[in-house]
Amino acid sequence: MKWISFYSKIREWLRFSYAKDYYSASLLNQLIVEDYTYLLEEIKGKKVAVVGAGPSLTSIKEIDADIIISADGATNYLVKKGIIPDIVVTDLDGIEIFPEKSGYVVLAHGDNIDKIQKVKKMKYIIGTCQVMPFGRLKMFGGFTDGDRAVILAKIYGAEKILLYAMDFDSNYIGKFSKPWYDTDVPISWIKREKLKIAKNIVKEALQQSL
Repeated sequence: MKWISFYSKIREWLRFSYAKDYYSASLLNQLIVEDYTYLLEEIKGKKVAVVGAGPSLTSIKEIDADIIISADGATNYLVKKGIIPDIVVTDLDGIEIFPEKSGYVVLAHGDNIDKIQKVKKMKYIIGTCQVMPFGRLKMFGGFTDGDRAVILAKIYGAEKILLYAMDFDSNYIGKFSKPWYDTDVPISWIKREKLKIAKNIVKEALQQSL
């Protein structure tokens, strides 16, 4: 599988542990009692907005789309503005507000073992992982929550995909990326490298330049 090889390379680059990735996936799988993957079929033929947590997030007043997919911490801002995402894509390190009716695509990886219990605050959970999927877990691919959201929209047949606050080339990380940020923060070299990868994934998925 393409993504198995990709995640192996990422683990080697960032010195992540396969054992921790697998353990996190096991914990997530234990907490999923029903398969809600069918919820993603609502994407087919729709105009889909993917909302990232970049610095431009706070300039969003309204979103013109049939389906809204938010990336992790962007959910906190959207809900406060009265915009409820249909789907939330998260690895659990940014989201603090959990809309009851949203579907959640949750990634398990070695760095969020201590956050997996957050899924108990969610009703409609779709689990994904970075190891060979098992149980109720899926593998959709992607690297960051934002590019994974784009991949989901593409896989499930969105007619059009609109990007909001996917600020790949910004020198700052949006304050809604992490709960402890009070303001946008200067980007670190590792985050910049991650965003380069995410941007390339999105470009490939959409087959257009960004």
